[in-house]
Amino acid sequence: MLSVWDPVRLFDRMVDDVMHASLGTATNARSYAPEVDVRSNGDRVLFSFDVPGVKKDDLDITLENGVLTVKGSRKFEPTGAKEQLLLGRSYGTFSRSFSLSEHLDEEKLSASLVDGVLTIEIPKQQKAQPRRITIGGERSNGEGHLPGTKGA
Repeated sequence: MLSVWDPVRLFDRMVDDVMHASLGTATNARSYAPEVDVRSNGDRVLFSFDVPGVKKDDLDITLENGVLTVKGSRKFEPTGAKEQLLLGRSYGTFSRSFSLSEHLDEEKLSASLVDGVLTIEIPKQQKAQPRRITIGGERSNGEGHLPGTKGA
C-alpha cells in the first residue's frame, strides 16, 4: 500500500514525539559558532562577530604572538519550572583565532559589544610616506665633474 508523503504532518509528529518524550525536554546538539565578518582598508582591520544573547562577561579576547583569539559562550538558562522544550538556537562555547599582519598597531586594539555584535578594531601602523630625495654634493663653481676627474 502506498501513502502520500506529507512533510508537515511528519514534522508535527516529530515535534509531538519530542515534546512528549520520557524526559520531557529536547536539546540542540549543534555547537555554537558565531558568524564573523573581517574587513580591511588602508587604515584598519575590523572584526564583527554576531553574538546575540552573549554577555560581555562571557567573552574573552586575547592577543598573543600576533594571534587574535576570541572565546565565548552562549548559555541556555532554563526558567527552573518543569517545561518542555524544543531548542532552535545553538548554545555552547566557541573559540576563533586569526593570525594578524605585523603591520597592525596591536597596542591600539579596541573592542565593543553593542546590540549583539562584538566589534574588534585594530588600526594599521602608519607607513613611511614617500618623499623626494634631493641629490647633494654639487660643486660651488658649477662644475659637474666627479671627484678625481678634470673638466674639459
